[in-house]
This record gives sequence, C-alpha cells and structure tokens, in this order.
Amino acid sequence: YEPLLDHVGHRNDLSYVIGELIGELNVGHAYVGGGDRTQPERYRTGLLGADLQRTIAGSYRIQNILPGANWSKELRSPLMDVGVSIEEGQYITAVNGQPTADMRNIYASLVGAAGTPTTLTIAEDADGEKGVRQVVVKPLSDESDLRYHAWVQERMRMADELSDSEVGYLHIPDMVQNGLSQFARYFYPQLEKEALIIDVRGNGGGNVSPMII
Repeated sequence: YEPLLDHVGHRNDLSYVIGELIGELNVGHAYVGGGDRTQPERYRTGLLGADLQRTIAGSYRIQNILPGANWSKELRSPLMDVGVSIEEGQYITAVNGQPTADMRNIYASLVGAAGTPTTLTIAEDADGEKGVRQVVVKPLSDESDLRYHAWVQERMRMADELSDSEVGYLHIPDMVQNGLSQFARYFYPQLEKEALIIDVRGNGGGNVSPMII
C-alpha cells in the first residue's frame, strides 16, 4: 500500500488507505475515523416529499406524494400535513412568490428552506390559471426515511395483493435498535399469515439477529 501514499491529497484519502490496511487483518468491527478533515459549509435544501416534473410552461406537476405517517415526527410528509390539502396531479407555479417559470430548477428556491414555513402557489393547470391558491408548507432537510417507508409499504401491498392476503412482508434495515423496532412493528400484526417474507436486503448489520431469529 505504500505506493498509494504518493496520491494522498486529503485526510479522506489517508483514511481510505488505512482502511485497506485494516482489511488485511481479517477482523470484524475494526474501523478508522476522525482526523483533520475540513468540512465545507452545507446548505440544507428543502425537500417536499414528492416527485415533481417540470412542464413546458415552467410549472412543476406533482407526480407522486409520499404519504408518510404524520403521527411520527420522522415520517412527516410536508404535502400531507393537516390543512395543506395538496393532491397529486396539481401544479406548483411559484415558491414564496417567485414564479417557477423564472427558475432553472425549483430546488434553487428551496435552498435553506428546510424546516422553514414556505409558501407554494398551487394551481389545477400547468399554466397557473385555474384554481390558484397559496399554501404554506414546512419542507424537510432529508426525505430518505420517508422514501424508505414508502418502499416498505409498497412491498407489503404487493405481497398482500399477489398472495390474496395469505403472505405477509417485512423489511429489516439493520440488526440494531432500528431494525429490531421495525421487526416488532410489522411482525406481530402479521402472525396469522400463512407465510412471511422477511427481507434483509441492504441490512447494515449489528447484533440483534439472534433475538429476531
């Protein structure tokens, strides 16, 4: 690994080389971290928990809204908040009064908007002439949990539909506290199923697998 040192230009490069060295030990749970790492300033872009498609008119059609589970702070879906009443198929024509037609990308107007009340102008048509109204939403800084939840719910629906409700489904994302919680949340309500699909794709590992088994 010594020849790699000539190419180390950043602490991340050095950590990579040290990590490769640790890999030669053939032991588990051995890591490298920390060090003098300069962190650039990060700006939290607001995310709406939805898939958007730009139209020729410059507005954004709301293709899909992630339903989430608004009783959970971690799974709050901005467009599904109480009183928002935004539906799939409607259009966003402005953000905080700025027309989306004047933007190269709608997310440029959402930089720094995470967690901040933001006004969306909603219309029933792409040109923004029908059913125009303004709605205040609070964008997310991270919608990965929301998308993961939607992914799991869709697979539960598929298993239920394709098996005529005889086969259950659950996904375990890791073998630590979160994975154990996911297991308990979805396993017990499906005990009466004839079979159960336990999906561990992408599982991050941990130490609760004996408890789950």
